Amino acid sequence: MSESQLTFAVLYQLPAIAIGLALAVLIPSPPVRAIFVLPGTLIHELLHFVVGLLLNARPVSFSVWPRRSGPSRWTMGSVAFANVRWYNGAAVGLAPLLAPLTATWFAPAAAQWTPGPGDLKYWVLAAPVYSMCLPSWADLRICLASAVPLGLVLAVVAWRYLYL
Repeated sequence: MSESQLTFAVLYQLPAIAIGLALAVLIPSPPVRAIFVLPGTLIHELLHFVVGLLLNARPVSFSVWPRRSGPSRWTMGSVAFANVRWYNGAAVGLAPLLAPLTATWFAPAAAQWTPGPGDLKYWVLAAPVYSMCLPSWADLRICLASAVPLGLVLAVVAWRYLYL
């Protein structure tokens, strides 16, 4: 992918990101918002599940149905794992960040692009994915638990190859 195609692909995503932010901000009721972001929740949790499966985190449950987790808190979806360890926790926790990378893959080619109704359809379909692509606080806790040991291993490997 050339630099101009990559720039176009990223700029092409801006309307979808704006619609996704509007969904997250303008719909105050979590149960109502959950309906609009359900495709994004599905992809978010599916990415956790697939990365956990590939890295031996052993997913044991999968849910995209919203549930109340406190007086004013809602959990939109979840995946539980039986084997999150230092070597797989960071990747499992940050897995939803793969969603925007895949969305740019589906952007039209800059040279052949002409504005049309297909663009609006794409942006509306991609918006829930963008509204749910950031890792949650629970995801970040999983990631941070493995970040220090993983960082130490990577530092030792880098030192080994750079100085020995």
